[in-house]
Amino acid sequence: MRHAMRRLMLAGGMALLATPAWACPDLLLGDSLAVGMAPFARAAGYEVVAQTGAGLPWLRQQAPRCVGRLVLVFGTNDLRGLGAEAAEAYPRQIAAVMERWPAARTIWATPGCFPRDAALEAASRLLDRALLDSQTQADAALAHLPALHRGRISRCTTPTADGVHPTAEGYRAWWEGLQGMLAQRPVDRSAATASVTAGTPSAAMAPSQASARAISASVPGTRGRP
Repeated sequence: MRHAMRRLMLAGGMALLATPAWACPDLLLGDSLAVGMAPFARAAGYEVVAQTGAGLPWLRQQAPRCVGRLVLVFGTNDLRGLGAEAAEAYPRQIAAVMERWPAARTIWATPGCFPRDAALEAASRLLDRALLDSQTQADAALAHLPALHRGRISRCTTPTADGVHPTAEGYRAWWEGLQGMLAQRPVDRSAATASVTAGTPSAAMAPSQASARAISASVPGTRGRP
């Protein structure tokens, strides 16, 4: 009886590990920008795990779980004081975290433009350049870098109430842009790893060129730190 119970428990554990990612819930993960996007994500059936002020230490503390589609809205809180060297290392740090998440499809919505804050704007440009450079690197450490929905393209024309957070309509447009990218054919993680091994850029690193449409409405967004 004891051996039979043990076999049953092992079988249950293996079944959990074998659960296909498409059978798992979709998830929006991130900082206060994800908090602002949450109503649109929940309306689309997503679960939301988000916290104002979240940075890399917070992201590393999140317990990985089976996810179908994972939208990561992240990076703005790590921009303050980010220099060129740290910006170059940032994509690898994100890739290392995402390697632990068994998601079928992962998209990273990167920081946008910050015309009212020169320090954030300069760091955002550095990070965007580092992300673009990472696409040409045959580096196994970048194999799990998510596909990019570039904030420097999708958010620079989005209206903001406080210089950081979009307005309500801005969030809607941003979310629609992310959903358009998610509708594309999922990237095969094994193929992504193979392309890095072969010395070619991974398809998982491809940025989205779809820009969110310009919105003229002025609805107050979430204020404070992202």
